Amino acid sequence: MMNALESKKLNDLELDFVAGGTLTEVNQLADAFAKKGGTFGEIVAEVHSALSSKTGVVGPLNILLREAVGKGLNQLGISHDLSVGALGTGFMSKDNKYSYNGKSISHDEVLKIIANAKVA
Repeated sequence: MMNALESKKLNDLELDFVAGGTLTEVNQLADAFAKKGGTFGEIVAEVHSALSSKTGVVGPLNILLREAVGKGLNQLGISHDLSVGALGTGFMSKDNKYSYNGKSISHDEVLKIIANAKVA
């Protein structure tokens, strides 16, 4: 017989439907770029601010935010596969992946690279 704790565990399929993890990472990257400043930081901050205002178009804004963050990562030489899920909702999103100089790196390492980057 399964105890109460066991019955509350999510299986892999259920975890695929949990929104927020990859969107949280994209938002953290956007925050890091915005804090860094410069022209690019201002653009990312503007998109991120629009997203935070809950304008009713959150999905499309998440897609725009992903694109803006992706351009910033490209400028830093970081290859990436950022997921915001179906229509930018986070639904069925995949793990974000990053690499630098051909080596896989973690989300925390990406944040450190952003923090140490020179601003134009």
